[in-house]
Amino acid sequence: MKRLIFLLLLSLVFSCATPQEDEKKVKWQYYYDLGMSSYIAKNYSEAIANFFIASQLAPNEPKVWNALGLAYMEVQEYKKSESAFLKALEVDKRFTEAKLNLGILYYRQADYEKAISTLKEVLQDEAFPQKHMAFYYLGKVYQAIGNRREYINNLRKAVAYNPMFIDAQLELAQAYELEENYISAKDVYQSLVNNGVNDPNLDFSFARVEYKLGNYASAKNYIKKVVEDKRTAPQVRMQAYELLSQVLIAEQNKVTPTTKPQETQTSQSSQTNKEVEKDKANEPVQQTQETQTDQIHQKKGKIYKIQVGAFSSQGAAEKWKERLEKELKLKGLEVVEGSGIFRVLYGNFGTREEAKKELEKLRNMNIYGFIVYE
Repeated sequence: MKRLIFLLLLSLVFSCATPQEDEKKVKWQYYYDLGMSSYIAKNYSEAIANFFIASQLAPNEPKVWNALGLAYMEVQEYKKSESAFLKALEVDKRFTEAKLNLGILYYRQADYEKAISTLKEVLQDEAFPQKHMAFYYLGKVYQAIGNRREYINNLRKAVAYNPMFIDAQLELAQAYELEENYISAKDVYQSLVNNGVNDPNLDFSFARVEYKLGNYASAKNYIKKVVEDKRTAPQVRMQAYELLSQVLIAEQNKVTPTTKPQETQTSQSSQTNKEVEKDKANEPVQQTQETQTDQIHQKKGKIYKIQVGAFSSQGAAEKWKERLEKELKLKGLEVVEGSGIFRVLYGNFGTREEAKKELEKLRNMNIYGFIVYE
């Protein structure tokens, strides 16, 4: 009987303790979740406040200290950030995520020696699922100290560990491009495509590499995809049109001396500009940004014009202009130079609709171009 009473009392003690522990866990989890919401929203002040409260309620939870360290790092409170990461590792030395973030912190502080040693320790944990991040930041450290070989080597490892690590893939490809190793860069971009990545920035990168490799038809196809993709940022679309001009010039320069440059330009412009004009006609804002880079020396206020050709020499542009004036009786043509490219522009239109109507007339005469905002 006494034994039964003792067991009943013991069960009452544990039944009372469990709800208290559960209530405490609910409290710190609540503040932790609030902190994560604020952190994701980039409201770091609220994030720090909530993570700090959670850390006081659950001082033995490493992920709380890790989160607090991340929030401090975002506001450049580096000493507090380091202290929080070290506290997480003190609570649980196997919490490798905090060690990774500590290595990233040292990288941001330009303490490269500590960054290298810390990130290499992270790579010793075979059970850590984010090794690709450690390799990536280790590569960034080597880049910062000028060790390009190790920089590229670690980027390769980062993408090998996680082929869907897009930032590392793009950075590796761009590193290859800087070395003029365009074939390797293309292989990296192709790897992303093979893994189902569909992004206008990737298409633009492909276009750039194909242009460098002399694959002009392929480059134009990728440019077409970029300008027709509604996800494309205005700046990228502007760069795509600049690249298009370079591609057309490169194609023109491949023409034999017996071929008239004007006719070649017409053919190239007809094929490519016809494809991209529709998208261009719907985006006056992007056109405004494009013309900011044209660096036209004489501006009479921004108006709509139609670009009907682009050449690498002023002479070729002038000949094309004269031909249009003579054969098609077009008036209001001008040659404008910008960044070494001579563009033939036609007309002065007050609205985009006026320019679009005139563009349709030109298309009926087998002259293709696209609308610009000068």
